[in-house]
Amino acid sequence: MYNNYAFIDGQNLFTSISKYDYKFSFQSFYLYLNKNLYVTKAFYFIGLTENKNHERYKELRQSGFTLSLKRPSYRIRNGKLDIKANVDCNLVAHSLIKIKDYDKAVIVAGDGDYYFLAKYLLRNDKLHKILFPHKSDTSTLFKEGSTFKNRIIYLNRLRDVLSKNYGQAL
Repeated sequence: MYNNYAFIDGQNLFTSISKYDYKFSFQSFYLYLNKNLYVTKAFYFIGLTENKNHERYKELRQSGFTLSLKRPSYRIRNGKLDIKANVDCNLVAHSLIKIKDYDKAVIVAGDGDYYFLAKYLLRNDKLHKILFPHKSDTSTLFKEGSTFKNRIIYLNRLRDVLSKNYGQAL
């Protein structure tokens, strides 16, 4: 049996699914990862916000995800409060710290921040798949050439599978 781990940039995923306005069930997503990509642990990296996302945190935990919460930094940018919980470093570090614990990694992100991690994991036969929320948001680093060609899955193409209440049928 496979023992794959998923490393999910939660803010990146949530921003993308919100942008394309489709129903998304975290429970169905976890079941998809487990049944189709043989993920036994799914680490969901997200910023910790005071009194704001506690229902989402609860839903994620109940769906099976292991949360890695990071306190955000605050700054004023162009006259607006900018809240950033840059989880990229935590995701990369965690995936490398745990590398002996899993067979293959599944990375869920939508940008090029994880390109070197994906390349390292691929070179060391530790990369299973990279999941992007939508093809149009995928970094050109992953689109160019065929290095990751057979490793990419676009979540928007799985809308029916990942929609609300579909998880029971998986």
